[in-house]
Amino acid sequence: MHAVVFGNVTAIIQRMYSRRSLYHTRTKDLKDFIRVHGLPKALEQRMMECFQTTWSVNNGIDVSELLKDFPDELRADIAMHLNKELLQLSLFESASRGCLRSLSLIIKTSFCAPGEYLIRQGDALQAIYFVCSGSMEVLKDNTVLAILGRGDLIGSDFLTKEQVIKTNANVKALTYCDLQYISLNGRRLLWLYPEYAQKFITEIQHDLTYNLREGHTAEHKAA
Repeated sequence: MHAVVFGNVTAIIQRMYSRRSLYHTRTKDLKDFIRVHGLPKALEQRMMECFQTTWSVNNGIDVSELLKDFPDELRADIAMHLNKELLQLSLFESASRGCLRSLSLIIKTSFCAPGEYLIRQGDALQAIYFVCSGSMEVLKDNTVLAILGRGDLIGSDFLTKEQVIKTNANVKALTYCDLQYISLNGRRLLWLYPEYAQKFITEIQHDLTYNLREGHTAEHKAA
């Protein structure tokens, strides 16, 4: 019994040291990169802060890398669990289970530190974003148009024939923010489910907390 307990404790300690060693290795690599490329101090500080914060959240585990060798069926089940908060939005209520499983596999995560811009006015919009935690503000001409928080959805009713969707405002983090997003390339997947794709086009116009499409002038949805 004592041998089993001792063995378990030893294994835990070894994993702790291994993880700590990986952290120091990554930190050194990052500092070497900054030095070799002569990055300015402000940019160095932003990079280090982002690295340290994301490490504290995921302990250095790259989920995509970890799951890449698992069968698609199992990866889809895991992705459904990891992305359940986003997929429970009313926007996805009418999607089939097959559609949801496919969507779950293309949902990505992102992070913003306080003061960082997620989107700048005039940028080509790359995705629709779901705020998992934190607080952000929508700005235009130094005027705050909206404050965003957990559960808010921002982006555009992007399933259109437009080639480029320009953004009508800046989106800036007020606190540390975790986000999930579906890239514009994900729209191709929706067309594999044409009946739901049509519903998505209709519903997203009502479900967006703030529509960033240039030319869209409707007020943002009340929280």
